[in-house]
Amino acid sequence: MEHSSHDTALLVASLKAATLEPRKVGNATFMVLPNDYELKEVTAAVEKANPTPTRKTGTVQLGNVPSLLQYLADQAKPEGAYVYADIDARSITAVFNDQRAADTPGWRDHRAVFKAELTPEFSMWLSKNKQPFTQSDFAEFVEDNLADLNGDDATLLLNVATTIQAKSGINFASARRLQDGQTQLTYNETIDATAGANAELKIPQKFQLGLRIFKNGEGYALSARLKFRLSGGAVKFWFELERPERAMEDAFNGYVEEIRAHESAYTVLIGKAS
Repeated sequence: MEHSSHDTALLVASLKAATLEPRKVGNATFMVLPNDYELKEVTAAVEKANPTPTRKTGTVQLGNVPSLLQYLADQAKPEGAYVYADIDARSITAVFNDQRAADTPGWRDHRAVFKAELTPEFSMWLSKNKQPFTQSDFAEFVEDNLADLNGDDATLLLNVATTIQAKSGINFASARRLQDGQTQLTYNETIDATAGANAELKIPQKFQLGLRIFKNGEGYALSARLKFRLSGGAVKFWFELERPERAMEDAFNGYVEEIRAHESAYTVLIGKAS
């Protein structure tokens, strides 16, 4: 059977059109394009043209635990998810399409992350931990951070700082430990190059801080030891926070327990989500 030139042209055109049609292979879409007819995957381009993606992906950063709990509730996928609590990084990561089911793999690319960030006030005390102060610098530091002090010892600490700052000239002579654990400094005040009467100043051994460790978190009680050194009639002060790492760990574990206690059915693991 003979074909006319018109029929031949139609056949060639139909064959060319067929090669440009998208081909589905599983969930992937392929298409033969001009310029040497290179085979390319266009799955992402086709998906972007749809009203919604074929599955959920992406990572959201949340500012507090209630927001994380709300996001967990909205996703409602505890059967395929794990929540990882990384104590070292102080972060909690929910992976919604995880490898939880024994026979079902997961892409692990749909996540929600909460990272506990230190407050400015705690960062300040942490940065000055074990750092020596001159008399005037110590007094100024105590007054500037008065809102973080807590308890009777903290009141005494403020009195110490105020006394030191108010004196025009102090020559510290000796120190002795009292039965109540405080230290008594003996000093001589000089005014206009004339020696004044000897006086005594009680220095607390410990003082208490009451501050938030993490942003948007609860207040936390933290103890500190007050240290000093006499040298040439002057005194240098410094403080040593008692196990600040333990305080941060305890505060972070409070977040972990809050998530575990919530009626969300998500499994919380201690570890890293890589």
